[in-house]
Amino acid sequence: MTSVIMLFIELLLDIVGLVTGGIIWAHSSESKIRKAWGMLATTLSLLLLCDNIEWMWLFSRGVEEIPRFVEVPMDHLSIWHIVRVIFFFQLFSLFPIASLKPGWMTLTRITNYCIPILLIVCIACCYQFFNGHYTMLKSFAAIGENLGKQDVVVRLMLFVISVLMPSLNFLLPYLKRWIPIRRVQSRGMYIYMGCFGLIMSGYIWLMLGTSGLCFNLFGYFVVVPTILLNILYLRNDNPLSLPPLPVIDLSRQEIEAIKEIEVSPVVLELSEQLMAFMKGHTPFTNPQYSLQNVLTDIGTNEHRFNKVLRYNGFSGFRDYINFNRLQYFKEQAALRKELTVKELMFMSGFTSRSSFYRYFASIEKMSPSEYMERLQQEG
Repeated sequence: MTSVIMLFIELLLDIVGLVTGGIIWAHSSESKIRKAWGMLATTLSLLLLCDNIEWMWLFSRGVEEIPRFVEVPMDHLSIWHIVRVIFFFQLFSLFPIASLKPGWMTLTRITNYCIPILLIVCIACCYQFFNGHYTMLKSFAAIGENLGKQDVVVRLMLFVISVLMPSLNFLLPYLKRWIPIRRVQSRGMYIYMGCFGLIMSGYIWLMLGTSGLCFNLFGYFVVVPTILLNILYLRNDNPLSLPPLPVIDLSRQEIEAIKEIEVSPVVLELSEQLMAFMKGHTPFTNPQYSLQNVLTDIGTNEHRFNKVLRYNGFSGFRDYINFNRLQYFKEQAALRKELTVKELMFMSGFTSRSSFYRYFASIEKMSPSEYMERLQQEG
């Protein structure tokens, strides 16, 4: 039995996910990772919303009053359900790599990662259209009872692959020999991985579950983590990782790893020019300093500038500027210990106290006040 009330609450959550995902998408012109997440979250929420509206319509059709509980015709290992969610899982699993290595996840690599999934979808669609026989599986026990049937074996294989392929992508960031890491994981990364595990668990339960409860909870398993991740992306351009260390603090091996990103000599020269300009003129101390200002100052266009940012491990302009402001704050805090946190904050170009404290704590693992106290004790 399925609760219509729970379905209605899920429908409202889908709307929240759609709105927050749309906001991220609309305000992400400077960060491709953020824009990609906004598109993914919006599309997923829209699919869930349409799906639940369809179920509400089916439950209300031909009755004067919608009952509180209804029977749902469960079809385990449904090919269409596997096809519907498989692209979401595959793209969802690529965000840790893209966040830890901005610029590495090119369109070619994304396509290569999706080739196995495309093959799965092609097999599923061809089988559905041309096989001519489809076994309805109404319980988990029915899967074992019908393993001798070809369509059940094919669907089970597709289901296993749809779980394994995205899950394996999560292991890649830890294989640094294959994918050298430019940034470091933040607390948001662990939240993200937990959300992925929760959503994948819901998917497995829905495919193999034996009651209407898995149907009720699957939508929550998907939309609630999505809303949580939307909040993370609303607060940060790249919430899954912390900005890279300054080049002077990198080891030789790490510097060599950075060079593995495909980049032209023009971008390399522009990167050095940008670094020298920021260090010599500190334009980021102006709170009004914008993307257009930096493009004018170094004489380039936005497309090339974004390549420079990704080469240096940054997700976008704001990510880069805030990183420079933080480094400047730390330099000035060591040189001018008589100044307060508030004075140093404004001197560095930050304008929002709450945003500054949150950003500082996420990177330094302590508050600005604690950082200043430690400097006083060392000095």
